[in-house]
Order: sequence, then C-alpha cells, then structure tokens
Amino acid sequence: MRRTIASLGFGLTGMLSTVAMAANGYGYYSGADYDGGFYIGASAGEIFYKEQGLGTMVPSVAMLQIGEQFNPYLAVEGRLGAGVTGDQYGFYHVDVPVVYGGYAKGILPLSPWFSGYAIAGVGGVQLHRNYPDYSTSDVGLSLGVGGEFTLYGGLKLHAEWARLDSGNNEGYDYTVDQVLVGFSWSL
Repeated sequence: MRRTIASLGFGLTGMLSTVAMAANGYGYYSGADYDGGFYIGASAGEIFYKEQGLGTMVPSVAMLQIGEQFNPYLAVEGRLGAGVTGDQYGFYHVDVPVVYGGYAKGILPLSPWFSGYAIAGVGGVQLHRNYPDYSTSDVGLSLGVGGEFTLYGGLKLHAEWARLDSGNNEGYDYTVDQVLVGFSWSL
C-alpha cells in the first residue's frame, strides 16, 4: 500500500515538474516562435462504427477545417465533412452523409516543429444504415488527441483520433470513432 502511494506521489511530482519546466521553457520548447492566427485545412480518414453484435464497419470521410489559434497553446476550430465511401459487415451497411463539430484545441508545443494537442467540444455525425433505425443524427460531447508537424511557410501536417459519438440503435449500443490525417495552412 505504501509503495503504491509513494509511486503515485513520485509520478505526480515528476508530471508536475515536467509541466512547470515546459511552462517556463526550461529544457522544453516554449512556443516562442508562435506563428498562429486564422487557418484552414483539409483531412481524410476513416470512421470506425462499432455496434453491439456486429463487426466494425469503417467508412471513409473527407473533412474541411477552419480555425483561429489565439496563442501557442489554444485554438478554436470548426469542421464539416462527408462520407466518401460506406462499409458493410455481412448484409449490414453504414454510410456517413455528414460529420461536423466545433472544438477547443489545447496545444502543447514540444519543439519548433512538433506539437501534441487535445480537442474537446461538440461533434455530430449523421449515419445511414440499411437496417432498423435507418438514419440517425447524433450530437454530443466529442474528445480526441493528435499531433501536428510544422513545415515551411505555415503548413502543418496532422494526425488525430477522436470519439465522435455514441448512441443506441433499436436497443444495440454503438460508438463512432474517427481517425484523420491532413494538413492546415496558417493565413
């Protein structure tokens, strides 16, 4: 019991000291080269639709983003996308006509060329199925994590995972996750 408490204490102390050093710029990148502002972007990826009793169906999507980065650590972003292809499991088929969201984006600059980030906000997805409760439009809390590489001239490449939604289809629970890869450009 005491070892567990000591381990948790050392882990918490290490985490807090790392955060403090990052905030003060000691040994870590502090975001001093910040070149944010308004940005636009595009992404492509897949939606992972998992419903109780069925295998995972993976339709592909394309998405546009617009955002405003206020400082090296915070941005807001709006997204709108649509399905490119559907997917099926046996005789069950799922399409994603529309995907959308509005997010706050917390950014942790780790170097002049790489940042990790987390998103939190409201995300929505419209699903079309060929079985009961055919079409649904669900909106809810959406969370995700990602990373972005800064390239020349304000171009950034990013990759992320997000939980878009969860719901119930005629008594069967489902989740909708998203994996995206894309780019953004600061104007």
